[in-house]
Amino acid sequence: MKERKNEKEMSEAVFLIDMNVGFCEKGKLADPTIKHIVPNIIPIIRTVLEKGEGLFVVNDSHTSNSVELKRYPEHCLGDEESRTIKELAIYEEYANRLFMKNSTCALFAPGMMEMLMEMVNLRRVIIVGCCTDICIQNFAIALRNFFDEVNMDVDIIVPKDAVETYDIPSIHDRKENNERAYVVMENTGIKLVKNMKEVD
Repeated sequence: MKERKNEKEMSEAVFLIDMNVGFCEKGKLADPTIKHIVPNIIPIIRTVLEKGEGLFVVNDSHTSNSVELKRYPEHCLGDEESRTIKELAIYEEYANRLFMKNSTCALFAPGMMEMLMEMVNLRRVIIVGCCTDICIQNFAIALRNFFDEVNMDVDIIVPKDAVETYDIPSIHDRKENNERAYVVMENTGIKLVKNMKEVD
């Protein structure tokens, strides 16, 4: 593993979004089938760490007064549900930062925008985790707009084999919502790839 770069030196960053207990294991919004992407996420994390580049972990953390809970069932109240699943938590000690967010968009997590503004050499962002049509899509599009606004030329990549959404029969179809999110993201300048082999 190469010597870790500081955030101002980094040219690449991986953002691990919401691979936490409350979405992947137990709780009102959990769908354990999401965990099938874990074996695809691990090599992406390991590769970026071996390069000495950036790893950032983002998890949901709400309070009982969070406005978002008017639209979604109660979840991730800063408790066990907010913790990264054990298969990926082992990489947290190598992460540059751990962000806790109170919305479906990681860009607005405390300190996120300020950090990104300091990353003047950043050229590539890879977003992995869940859910494709909510927190992944919201972060990717907001990040694309943010970089455009501040004239940072950064590629945003979403590998399809490393993102997933939940499935609720007759309510939220996994395949349909994944495909819809792919189209929306591509139309806003996000690079969708089957896997990172198409990039590296």
